[in-house]
Amino acid sequence: MTEQELRRTALIIPPKGRAVLCTWAAVPGLLAAPFVFWQSAPAGGLFCLLWAGVVAGVRLWACSYAAALTAGALHGYAGIAFPVHRVLPRRAVTGVQQVRSPLLRLAGVTVLVVWAPGARMLLPAVPAKQAAALARALAKELP
Repeated sequence: MTEQELRRTALIIPPKGRAVLCTWAAVPGLLAAPFVFWQSAPAGGLFCLLWAGVVAGVRLWACSYAAALTAGALHGYAGIAFPVHRVLPRRAVTGVQQVRSPLLRLAGVTVLVVWAPGARMLLPAVPAKQAAALARALAKELP
């Protein structure tokens, strides 16, 4: 994928990437649930319902996430009730890192972390080919 193709498309989280993010969000609740059920069954049931709401919120957030590369900046969009638009100028980028766990590799996605002075942009679970192309495009600007 070339930089020109990256500029014409938005990076979104595919369904397998959303599943990975929801799995990561569910794990702490699964680990804590036995301790809450140990206190009482109603408390455990309420905890499980609340944690399911948290996982559903993560899924909704992942559905709303998008990133776009322009000639001068990397734009990140996310949010359901309160949309957030983050802009990271390309000339300010000081580092790019791709993070892949076995679960991410199995889903064909990667987490891309972009550093700038005083800022960090996390692009979670984007397709691996697009993330690699974006990392190359942003690395060209590095000093």
